[in-house]
Amino acid sequence: MNLLTDNTIALWITKLEIWPVIAALALNLTFRRYGKKAFKKRMASLYHAIAVFLLTSMAALTAERKWPDIYLVLFILAEIAVLWILRSRVFPYRRNCSGDGCGEKLDLRTIYYMDDNLCPQCAARLNREENGEAEE
Repeated sequence: MNLLTDNTIALWITKLEIWPVIAALALNLTFRRYGKKAFKKRMASLYHAIAVFLLTSMAALTAERKWPDIYLVLFILAEIAVLWILRSRVFPYRRNCSGDGCGEKLDLRTIYYMDDNLCPQCAARLNREENGEAEE
């Protein structure tokens, strides 16, 4: 396989059709049950779906025009650069609690869905503090 002359990568991605985008958007729909608690991560999931859509579109264009895969690889590198620049919005996921020095490992639901990135103890403490301030 030669990136400068072949377009096998573009053909392979094109054979997947629109299913990668549908899968990314289906994951985005799972955020609805969490409402405003998952807004930032829902938008990040939407950015992921847009990136997948752009990738599949470029692969289709590359395959249709019979361009070599190097154009697709350059596009992927440009897309990675843009995602890196916007990484705070595109990758808001944290593996550890962001509470006051807590650092406890988070469960998968909290990592993927919850914007606060807090363990249950820190979330409960924050909730008590907010309710205590609201009553005063």
